[in-house]
Amino acid sequence: MTLLFSKLLHSSSIPALALLVLAAPITQTAAQLALPPFSGRGSLTEVQNPTENSDSKDSEPPEPILSRKGPWGQLEYFETFIQAPEDIVLAAQPRTGKTRWFFGGMDTQSVKEFLGELNLPHSLETALCADDSWLLEPEGITLSPSSAQLLELPESSRAKLYSTLSRWEQNFYHLEPEVIYTGSVRSWFKGFEVSEAVLSFTEKMSYKLGSTLLFADTPAVLGLAETEKERLEILRAFSRTPTLVAKVLIETDSKKEAEAYWSKPFSALDTLPFLEAVTRHRNPAQTDLLHLLPANVRKILYTYHNPKTSLSGYMPDCHWSALNFFNAEPFDRLCEPAKATSYALANFTPVAPPYELGDVLFFTDTQTGDAYHSCAYVAEDIVFTKNGRSPLQPWVLMKLDRVKSLYDMHFHTNITAYRRKLST
Repeated sequence: MTLLFSKLLHSSSIPALALLVLAAPITQTAAQLALPPFSGRGSLTEVQNPTENSDSKDSEPPEPILSRKGPWGQLEYFETFIQAPEDIVLAAQPRTGKTRWFFGGMDTQSVKEFLGELNLPHSLETALCADDSWLLEPEGITLSPSSAQLLELPESSRAKLYSTLSRWEQNFYHLEPEVIYTGSVRSWFKGFEVSEAVLSFTEKMSYKLGSTLLFADTPAVLGLAETEKERLEILRAFSRTPTLVAKVLIETDSKKEAEAYWSKPFSALDTLPFLEAVTRHRNPAQTDLLHLLPANVRKILYTYHNPKTSLSGYMPDCHWSALNFFNAEPFDRLCEPAKATSYALANFTPVAPPYELGDVLFFTDTQTGDAYHSCAYVAEDIVFTKNGRSPLQPWVLMKLDRVKSLYDMHFHTNITAYRRKLST
């Protein structure tokens, strides 16, 4: 899937003192979400790491995880994948099959020296350094390697090269590479009708940052598709995004504590009547987690923003999503950075763990202080997040450490939490 990112991973980066750059009103499109039934309860020690590869994983119902008990009650959840609707996938596809490497602010000598540091095969380095194939622009230099040249890149050279290319937004597919969450290309494409040529090329061109498998040559692999159907299958496979699906278990002796946790002053009218009805007769009472979230979150969770029906040029990002967590209707004024910053400073205050429902967690770079991602805490280290502005990034639930691991590939992360003031 595309997540740093991915379409993911790249959210807007914001200065530390100006907490937010937010986006606009939302029109969402429902995702294709597989919801296998909850089975018998499992324990945390019985469930495999969801990122571990298994050829049969997608064909078997995911085993549920039973969380520890907390003020929220107890959660039972599993991980599944959702994929973008066809119209959004097609609208976001590359307009060209040409690979583009842009080196911003570098002259020809600097680019050649960098290529020389990659330990490339001599013939490949010679071909890439041929000036007559370069596009020289005021902002930098662009190279357009062929698919054959891409295949000649050693794996270690590719990781270093693509990590460097991710510095410039002109290199969209390096900045926001596809994340292959299963750790195996063939497992990732299981169930999609693609050729052996597509599978082999994707395997060859995938690379790792840390323990995460990435792929950044989407335009090139689409050029291998023999039919429009296969092209769509490739795009659909890359649009897959992991999310958690959960239900809440509340025992009679923890009913009051759970009602207090899920019924914050900002959302009590939304959730308290329903929660009281659910807990009235059964022990333990249980309900889908979705029903206990604020109205706006219930509306957009597991959906995609459709830019075709957007009322403005802004795309909702992580900061827009997290700050609007308790707002029944998203605040349009938060589209403007100055007003968004003012809103954050007026309505939120820093807090330390333990986190509570709706706390906004900012991921800041320890070197620059910039806040490059934010998400809203739900319970049991599960967060509500949108990992990037791209239409291919849905609103999902993920474990906090999983979100952090994605951004740690490119940043040195520090997490700070802000809680909405009771007076607002």
